[in-house]
Amino acid sequence: MSNAANKPLGIFLSSLAALAILGSCTGNGDKEKATGLLEEATSAFEAGNYAGALALTDSIKSAYPAEIDVRRQALHLATRATEGLTLQRLQQADSIVAVLGVKGDSLQRLVKFVKNPIEGYYVGVNAAPGGIVGGNGIQARISPEGDFYIISSLKAKAVKSTSVTVSCDGQSASTSTVAHDGERNDRSMGAEVITFMGVECDSLGHFIELHRNSPMTLTFNGASTYSMPLPAAQASEIATLYEYATTVRRAKVANIEKERLTRALDIARTQAAKTYVEEEKPDEE
Repeated sequence: MSNAANKPLGIFLSSLAALAILGSCTGNGDKEKATGLLEEATSAFEAGNYAGALALTDSIKSAYPAEIDVRRQALHLATRATEGLTLQRLQQADSIVAVLGVKGDSLQRLVKFVKNPIEGYYVGVNAAPGGIVGGNGIQARISPEGDFYIISSLKAKAVKSTSVTVSCDGQSASTSTVAHDGERNDRSMGAEVITFMGVECDSLGHFIELHRNSPMTLTFNGASTYSMPLPAAQASEIATLYEYATTVRRAKVANIEKERLTRALDIARTQAAKTYVEEEKPDEE
């Protein structure tokens, strides 16, 4: 009776022991897999593959949430990888800023500032003192803030113009339409004069820059149309000012990105210091 009574208890205890052993084996297996991923991430980090290291440490976090020690090491490695990746991007941004700075300085010599009672502006260094107003053609200008815009002037024929088109080799680009309002579209001075701002003329400026060395045709659009060859001097000035304005704009964006990455690098270094895990030293005998 005693042996019979103890038999179920013995089976139960054996089952518990088996489950404990099975759980131990499963846990060890997870730890080995997590450690293997950590070793791969470390190798990627040491090879400068910071994005790969981050992907591997993320895998450890999601696949092995119970492996606290490995995850702690992976977290520190992730912060170091973030630091390395941010530093790489900062170096790239710094290089872009330097290149754009040199290009901007070179182009700046090709423009000059014109004082105006309302607001001064930049034009091509060889632009006529009176500008294009009162004649026929288009002229690019840049505001003190770096905004690119175009002035069109038509005296040869009254077409009640509201936009202009430039064509070359079967391709063309046009400004947006600016309705006659007596201000940005003015017809009171013996010529039809329109000011096209920013996005209204950006595609036109880009088109002229791309075709600056080819003959182009300028067309004034309105109630009727009037076409004329775009003078090479006007095309060259517009291309130069568009390139300069674009370079200045890109330089501003690059500097903002550089400042952002500089702050991000400081944060990454602080996080790396906070997550540092000191390796346990073996006990000395």
